[in-house]
Amino acid sequence: MPANSANLRRATAHIKEWTHRFSELVTSLVRELALFIYPPTCPGCGNPLHPERPEHFCSDCLRTLEFISEPYCPVCGVPYAKEIQNPHLCGDCLAGIHSFDRARSTGSYRGSLREVLHRFKYGGQTSLARPLAHMLIAPGKHLARLHEIDRIIPVPLHPKRLRQRGFNQASLLARRLGSALKISVDYSSLQRSRWTEPQTGLTRRQRAANVKGAFSLRSNEKLKGKGILVVDDVFTTGETVNQCVRVLKKDGEAKEVVVLTVARTVEI
Repeated sequence: MPANSANLRRATAHIKEWTHRFSELVTSLVRELALFIYPPTCPGCGNPLHPERPEHFCSDCLRTLEFISEPYCPVCGVPYAKEIQNPHLCGDCLAGIHSFDRARSTGSYRGSLREVLHRFKYGGQTSLARPLAHMLIAPGKHLARLHEIDRIIPVPLHPKRLRQRGFNQASLLARRLGSALKISVDYSSLQRSRWTEPQTGLTRRQRAANVKGAFSLRSNEKLKGKGILVVDDVFTTGETVNQCVRVLKKDGEAKEVVVLTVARTVEI
């Protein structure tokens, strides 16, 4: 009987191993077939991309993207002129305007990146979530090294806006980023409980008034003492994410909250 039991265990192990290998083979074949039928294209210009290259933009479009790199404000990440040798707190951070512990953005909100984000957000091209979220991975890893991030929370849309648009661009970005960083995404704790008009064209003071009290928590049980990464598409004055952070910290008792966006407006 013991010999038969051992043989059965070995046979079961072999079956599981071959099942796993077969599953990997099928997944690989499906991926290759998808690349053959739907070859990847550059989100900037639409030209075909080499399927084995890690970049999600072609070389020409990559050169037009204004990536944000040091020197920048160590708290909010606003870029400084290259001549500045010792990065310091910007005026906003010295004035204590921001509530987050740190914020980073991948690039400046102009040129090709602005166009791609517009097609993603307002043109309904949700497939652009993939290359845009890919841009968040490196700065997301950096923030995760600096802070103990327990969960990712996308900036929520009001239900009315969600019905109009059909999707939440921040949620699409957060889902892919969470998968890449192996961090869970919380779509339910933070909600946009008050309707707000679009922020486009408003001054900082008007933006602050527009979003004041617009966010609330459904429950704070999952957030107490946690490190939160808030994800959105664009950082303009920071008023929207500031309102989110204040709710997460005050009502949710989050330990620390950092912010990551694809782009931010930068004054020339």
